[in-house]
Amino acid sequence: MTVRESILRYGASPWHRIDVYQPPQERVQSRVVLFHGGFWRHDRIARDLEPMAVALVGDGSAVAVVEYRPVWDGGWWPGAQDDCTAALDALAEQDAGWDTAVLAGHSAGAQLALAAVAGRSAGRRLVLLAPVVDLERAAALGVGGSAVPHLVSRHLAAGGRCADATPRPTAADLSALVVVEAAADQAVPTELVAEQLAQWSAAGLAPEHRVVPQARHMHLVNPERAAFTTVRELLIATAGPAS
Repeated sequence: MTVRESILRYGASPWHRIDVYQPPQERVQSRVVLFHGGFWRHDRIARDLEPMAVALVGDGSAVAVVEYRPVWDGGWWPGAQDDCTAALDALAEQDAGWDTAVLAGHSAGAQLALAAVAGRSAGRRLVLLAPVVDLERAAALGVGGSAVPHLVSRHLAAGGRCADATPRPTAADLSALVVVEAAADQAVPTELVAEQLAQWSAAGLAPEHRVVPQARHMHLVNPERAAFTTVRELLIATAGPAS
C-alpha cells in the first residue's frame, strides 16, 4: 500500500502542524480529520495516531491528524481550541474537500473537535471516541486528575467559569454525531459519557451511541485491537464519499 505523507503548517508555533496521510489520489474515497487526546497536556501527540491514520488510508481515506499547543506551551483554554479551528480552516484553504471531512476526536480531543465546529453552522459529521467534553462534570469526577483545572486555570483567574470551556453545538453545527464508548474504559467513566449523551439529546443533536465490549480507553485508536474494527466501520459509514 502506498501512503503519501505531508505536513501542513497553520501557525507560528512548532505545534501548529497537521500530519496528512493520503492514498494515491485516484483512490481517495473519503476524508477524516483526527484530534488526539492526552488531556490537553500532550500525554499523547499527533504522531501517536499515525498507525490509525495509515490503517484508514488502507480503506481509501485521506487522513489529517491535527497537532495543537499543549497547556504548558500556550494551549490554555481557549488556545488549543483556537488552534483546532485554525487547523480546519487551513485544511479547507488547501483543498475544499476537507470542508466535508468527518471529524473524529479521542478523549480530550473530542472536546476540541466539538469546540472547533460549535457555532459555525456548517453541518459537520463527528465521531467522538471516549469523549471528555463536559469539563465541569469531568473535573468534578476527577477525570484526568488535574487536567481540567490546569486547562482553564488562566480563564478562571480572569473571572471566567469552567463551564465556559464546554462546547455547546447546535443541530445547525452537526449533521451527524456518533459517540463510541469503551465498555472497560479506565480513563473516562460511563457516568460522564451518559450525562454528555443526555445533554446532546436534549439539545436536539440525536447522537448515535455505540458501546464496544471489553474495550479499554486506548483500544479505540489502536488498529491492533479488536475494538478498532468498530471504530473503523463507523468512521467509514459516517465519512461518506470524498468531494
